[in-house]
Amino acid sequence: MARQPFNKRWAEGVESQDSSTTFQDPGDIRIDSGWEGGQDKDAPPAGQENWWHNRVDSALQDLERRSSMSWHAQAIYATGASCFASDGLYYESIADANVGNSPGSSTAYWRLIGSSLYSSFSVGEYKDVAHNGSPDSGWLKCTGAVLLRTAYPKLFAIIGTTYNTGGELSTQFRLPDWRGLFPRFLDDGRGVDTGRTLGNTVQASQNLAHGHSASTGSAGAHTHKSTFNLDRTVTTPGNAVFGDENFYGTSVIETSSAGAHVHTVSIGSSGGTEARPVNLTQVRWIRYL
Repeated sequence: MARQPFNKRWAEGVESQDSSTTFQDPGDIRIDSGWEGGQDKDAPPAGQENWWHNRVDSALQDLERRSSMSWHAQAIYATGASCFASDGLYYESIADANVGNSPGSSTAYWRLIGSSLYSSFSVGEYKDVAHNGSPDSGWLKCTGAVLLRTAYPKLFAIIGTTYNTGGELSTQFRLPDWRGLFPRFLDDGRGVDTGRTLGNTVQASQNLAHGHSASTGSAGAHTHKSTFNLDRTVTTPGNAVFGDENFYGTSVIETSSAGAHVHTVSIGSSGGTEARPVNLTQVRWIRYL
C-alpha cells in the first residue's frame, strides 16, 4: 500500500451529514462528550472528522520532520523532554510538570539546545576548527567583531559587554578576539594568575624572572722583564749605573708576578619578539544560538 500524504481529508459525506472537506474544530463540548458510535448513531460531521485526523497528522509531521513536536501551552513536559519553539529553535525542559512556560522566555524551565535537536553546544561555548572557512549555522568567528545586541540577543545575554574594548555604541557588544593567541583559564581565586578577568585585554609575553652565571678559567699569571744599559760615572769609576751607554754591559730586571685573575663576561641576547611553545594554528568559533 502506498503511503498516504499527511493532512489528507479522510471523511466526506458521513451518513449524509456535513459533507464539508475542510477541517472544522468540533468545540470543547463535543470533544468532552464525544460521539455515539454505530450505524445511525451520532457520527461526527465530515469536517470535524477531518479536523481530528489532521490533528494526529500534524503531530506525526512534527516528529518526522523535526524529531520533536511543536511546543504547546497545555502540554505537560517532563525533565529532559524536548520541543520545537516558535522562534525556530529547540529547547529541553529542565523541570517536571512544565506547563504553560514559553521556551524562549522561561529560562527557569527550559534550556536552549539550538537550531538542531542534537546541537549539544551551549550559547557562548567555543569550538576550534581546522579550517578558515565560513562558520557553520549558529557560530561566529572570534575576531573581536562588533555586533548589534538585538541581532544576537542570546549571546549578548551570556557575555554582555565583557569583551568590549571601547568605542562600542550602547546598542552594540564585541566578540572575543582569539586571533594569534593561546588560551589560559581564569584563575578564579586559585592564586596562580591573580588579578585577571575575562575580556579582550591581552597578557603580554613574559619569561619567569631568573639569572645567569658565567665564569672564565683562571689563567694569565705572568711577569715582565726590562733590559737596561750599565754605564759609568765620572766621579766614581767602576760603579755601574743605568745610562745611555753600554759600558759595563746590560742588566735585566724582572717584575713581580701579578698573579692569576678573572674577567667580567657580558652575555648577549638572542630570540625573537615573544616567548612561545611549539605550536600549530587553528580557528576559534563561538556559539550564538
